[in-house]
Amino acid sequence: MLNRGQPKPDPKGYLALVLHAHLPYIRHYDRDDYMEERWFYEAMTETYLPFVDLFGRLAAEGIEFRLTFSMTPTLLALCTDPLMQERYAVHLAKLIRLADQEIVRLRSNERFEPLARMYAKRFRELSRLYEACGRDIVSRFKHYQDLGMLEIITCAATHGFLPLMRTEEAIRAQILTAVRDYERHFGRPPRGIWLPECGFTPGVDRVLKSCGIDYFFADATAVAYATPRPNRELYAPLMTPYGVTAFPRDPESSQQVWSAESGYPGDYDYREYYRDIGWDLGWHDLAEWEHIRPYVLPTHERVNTGIKYYRITGKDGHREPYNPEWARSKAAEHAGNFLFNRQKQAEHWHHYLDRKPIIVSPYDAELFGHWWYEGPLWIEMLCRKLFYDPYELRMVTPSEYLREYPVADTGKVNESSWGRMASAEVWLQGNNDWIYRHLHEAELRMIRLATKHEHLEEGKRLLKRALNQAARELMLAQSSDWAFIMDSQTVVDYACRRTKDHLGCFRLLCEQIEAEVVNESFVAELEAKDNCFPGIDYRDYVSIHRASPVPLLPDAEHYRQILEETKHSPNVFMLAWEYPPKTVGGLSRAVADLSEALAAQGAIVHVVTSAHDGAPYFEKRGGVYVHRVPVLHSGDTDFYDWTFEMNLAFTDHLVRYKENGGRIDLLHAHDWMVYHTARELKMSYGLPLVCTIHATEWGRNHGRLNTDLSNRIHRLEWRLTYDSERVFVCSHAMKREVQDLFRQADDKMLVFPNGVKLEEPFDGPVDSQEDAKRWFNVQGCRVLVFVGRLVFEKGVQTLLHAMPEILSGAPDTVLFIGGSGPMEDELKRQAAHLGDRVRFTGFIDDGTKAALYRAADVCVIPSLYEPFGIVALEAMKHGCPVVLSDTGGLAELVEHGVDGYKALPGHVESLAWHVGDLLRQPELGRSMAERARLKLERHYALERIAGAVAEQYEERIRSRKPPASGVGS
Repeated sequence: MLNRGQPKPDPKGYLALVLHAHLPYIRHYDRDDYMEERWFYEAMTETYLPFVDLFGRLAAEGIEFRLTFSMTPTLLALCTDPLMQERYAVHLAKLIRLADQEIVRLRSNERFEPLARMYAKRFRELSRLYEACGRDIVSRFKHYQDLGMLEIITCAATHGFLPLMRTEEAIRAQILTAVRDYERHFGRPPRGIWLPECGFTPGVDRVLKSCGIDYFFADATAVAYATPRPNRELYAPLMTPYGVTAFPRDPESSQQVWSAESGYPGDYDYREYYRDIGWDLGWHDLAEWEHIRPYVLPTHERVNTGIKYYRITGKDGHREPYNPEWARSKAAEHAGNFLFNRQKQAEHWHHYLDRKPIIVSPYDAELFGHWWYEGPLWIEMLCRKLFYDPYELRMVTPSEYLREYPVADTGKVNESSWGRMASAEVWLQGNNDWIYRHLHEAELRMIRLATKHEHLEEGKRLLKRALNQAARELMLAQSSDWAFIMDSQTVVDYACRRTKDHLGCFRLLCEQIEAEVVNESFVAELEAKDNCFPGIDYRDYVSIHRASPVPLLPDAEHYRQILEETKHSPNVFMLAWEYPPKTVGGLSRAVADLSEALAAQGAIVHVVTSAHDGAPYFEKRGGVYVHRVPVLHSGDTDFYDWTFEMNLAFTDHLVRYKENGGRIDLLHAHDWMVYHTARELKMSYGLPLVCTIHATEWGRNHGRLNTDLSNRIHRLEWRLTYDSERVFVCSHAMKREVQDLFRQADDKMLVFPNGVKLEEPFDGPVDSQEDAKRWFNVQGCRVLVFVGRLVFEKGVQTLLHAMPEILSGAPDTVLFIGGSGPMEDELKRQAAHLGDRVRFTGFIDDGTKAALYRAADVCVIPSLYEPFGIVALEAMKHGCPVVLSDTGGLAELVEHGVDGYKALPGHVESLAWHVGDLLRQPELGRSMAERARLKLERHYALERIAGAVAEQYEERIRSRKPPASGVGS
C-alpha cells in the first residue's frame, strides 16, 4: 500500500467510469400520488444523494478521483424544480418517521432492530445533506465538476431514441435544447453527450459536431464493426468522419457488473432489492397493515419504501437478515477484483498500442444504490484503492484522455445501441411500433410551423409561447422511456397515456397556431404542467434545407441541364476550401488553373468549394462547374473547427447531388482541409480518391509539431495520403518530404508541378514597364516586388532586413509588398524606418498583380518554406527576373545564375547581394528572364501538365472497384 504523497507508478492504462443518470419527466403538478413520481424519490434517496455524500467524503480526505456523469435534461429539471424539491423533502421526513416507527415495532428483535436504526440514521443524514446543499443537488455536482473531480456531460433533451426519429431537424432540436439547458445549469458548454440508449446511426455525428459536441459513448459493436476496422480495437476512441469521437463500451468490465448470473450485485452478501416492507407487511396482520398504510399510495397500491431487511440468500424462498459489515467487506473484495481485471487488460493492450489504452465502463447510475444498494460503496472502494494502492491504472475522464491523445483513427461508426441485439429492437417492436407514425407526423408538422414562423414579429409573444410549448410537448412524447416501458410490459398504461397526452396537447397547440387563434389560458396551463427547458426555442425545428442559404443549383431547369451535359462522360470532383474569387493562398490559383486546363481538354470537372461574398453559389466558370457551398458556423469558430463545418456542408451537398441523379466518378482532394468529405464520399460510394498535398504542417512549422493543433492537422494529412490511391505533389522536394513524413510508397507518389497559362492575354491596366511604373507613381525608380501571403514562412521579414543594404547600392529602389495576412501589422512596423521605400498594397486583384510584375525590375521570393512557389512562374511569365530562396520546390524552378538567382533561405546578406546584382545589371536580368520563359514553355505549360493528370484520372476510374453490397452507387 502506498503512503499518502508517495508517487504513483506511471499508469499502463486508464479507466473511464461513466454513469448515466436519467429519469423521464415524471412531474405531475396537480397531484402527488402518482406511483411513477416515486421513481424520483427513490433515485434521490438511494443513488444521487449517496453520490453527493460519497464525493464529499473523498474530497474531504484529499482522495483524487475522476468520474463521468451524464445528467439528462429531464433529470436536471426534476432536481431543480421547487415543487419536486419540496415534495422530496416531505418524502424524506416520512421515511424518517417510518424508520423511527420500525425501531419501535422491532424493539427486542435482535435480527432486525439494528437495521431499522441503520435506516433511521441514514435517512437523517441524507435529510441534513439535502438541506445543506439548499435542496439543489445539481449545484453540488457542479461544484465537484468545477474542482475537476467530475466530468458532467449532457444527453438528448427528453432521452428520445435518435435513430428512430424521422428528420434531422428533430434530432438537432433535441440536442440543441439539451446543450442550452446544460449551459444554464453548469455555466459552460458540454464537451460530451450520452446518446439515449447509446443509439447511434450515421449522420447523428454530423449533428453533434454542428452543436459543439466533441465526443459520445457507443456500444462495443458500433466501433468493433466500424469501417475500416479500428487499429486499436476497443481500447482507444475512434473519430467519425465528422470529427466527433466515439468512446466504445468495454464488454468485459460491463459483464462483471451487469450480468444477472455472474455480476457483483447478485452476491449473497448484498441486500435483496425485492424484499421491502412496503410489500412484506400487512398481508395477514391488520396491525401491520395500519402501520404501513400511511406509507403506500392513497389508492392502497403497495410501493417500495426503501427499508429492506434481507440479503440475497439464494434463489429459493429462504432469506437471511442483511449484514452491513459483510456487505462492506464484499464490496471491497469486488472492487479489488474489478481493478485486478482492469489492470490485466491495461497491461495486455499496453504492449500492442501506440498509446495508453482506455477501458470505458458505462452503467446506469441507478444501478448503484437503487438496484445495487452497495453500489456507491463499491465505487468509493474503487476510488480509494486506486488512490492508495500501487495499481498501474488511473481513472480518467474522456476530455482528459482527448487532451493527451487528440488524434485518433477515423472510421465510419456502425449503427447500434446498448439494447437487445445492439439494435433498435427494444424501441421498435409489436408492443410499441404504433407510436412512430404519430411521432413522425408530429415532427413534420412542427418543422412546417417553425419554418413558417421563423421570423416572428415582436408583438406576437403569445404565438411564440405556443410554438415553444408545442416543441416541448413533442419532445416529451419522443422520450424513449415510453417505448421501453411498452417493451418491458411494466406500467404500460402509464407509458401509453403519457405518449397520447403529449401528442394530444401538441395537436391542439398546432391547430391554434395554424389558425393564429391561440388560447392563452390553455398555453399557460400547459406551461405550468410541463415546465421543463425554459430556454427551449421552436426555431431549432426550422427546415434545414430552407435554412441553407441556397439550393443545390439555381433552378430545376438548370439542374436538369447540368445532369444532361455531364451524364455521358466521367465526372471529376475536386474538393478545395478556396477557389477564385476566394483567394487566401496559392492553393486557390493552382486548383483553378488545373481544373480549367482539364476542362479545356474536354474533361468534365466540378470544383466543390466554400461560398464567398459576391460569388454565385453555382456557375460554369472557365469550363468548370463550380459549386460554392455555404458554411453555417458561429462567428467565433476558429479555422480548424470551421473546416469541420465546411466538410459537413460539402458532404451534405454532394450526397444530395448524388441522390438527385448526379454523376461522380472520381474525387480529387486538395490538402487536409477537405479530408472528411473525401473519405466519406469514397467509403459511401466506392469512389476512387486522389489527393494533392500542396504543403505540410511539418514544413510550415520548420520541422516542429509542438502544439495540439499542429498534431491534429498532421494526422489529417497522414490520413488523406493513406486513404488516397495516388498522391500528387508539385515538386520533387515535396515528394521527399511527404514520403519521409507519411511513409508512402514511391509508386504511389507522382510529381505534377503547378503550371501557367502562357498564352493567356495580359489583363493588367498597362502595356509596358514605363507605363506600369508611371501607374504606380515610381517612374525613374528601380522596383522590387514581393507577392504572397504575409505569413512567417514567406520570409518577408528577411527581405525587409536586407533592404538597407539593397538601398545602399541602389538608393532609388522601391519595394512593393503585394498581399495581406496575419503578419501585416508587424511587417509594417518593421519597415517603418524605411519610409516610402517600402509600400504595402494589401490584397491585390489579378490585374493589379500583373501590373506589378510589369513594373518590377526584380521579383523577390524569400520563402523559408515553399513546396512550389507559383508566384515565381507568374513573374517568369511576365518577363520579370527572379531571386528566390534555395528551399523546397522553389529551388527546382531555376538554375542558379542561368534563369534566376537562388539565395540562402533566411540569409540577409545572400538575399541582398543577389537582388543588388540584378538591379545593377539589368541586361543580366533580362537575359535570365528570357531563358526562364523558355523553361516555362518546356516544363510548366498547363496544357502538358493537365494532360498527364487526366491520364491518371482515367487510369483510376478504369480500375475503380465496385462498392460493397448495400452501399450506394
